[in-house]
Amino acid sequence: MNFRRCLMNSLLLALAGGLAAYALTWGLFTTHPELGMETERAFAIAAWTAPVVFLGSLIYFAVRAADRR
Repeated sequence: MNFRRCLMNSLLLALAGGLAAYALTWGLFTTHPELGMETERAFAIAAWTAPVVFLGSLIYFAVRAADRR
């Protein structure tokens, strides 16, 4: 797997992870007001989740590609 493909897969995973984190936390904060969290906080959680998923998956794909050589 070349670097461009690793980068693209990591980017797609990060976008999917960020969107999923946003949807899940927004839904949780909307349906459970007793938590005392505003729904706007879901964006902050998604903004932290996407880069973490990106870096983690990039490392994973790079290690996996190195094992195949």
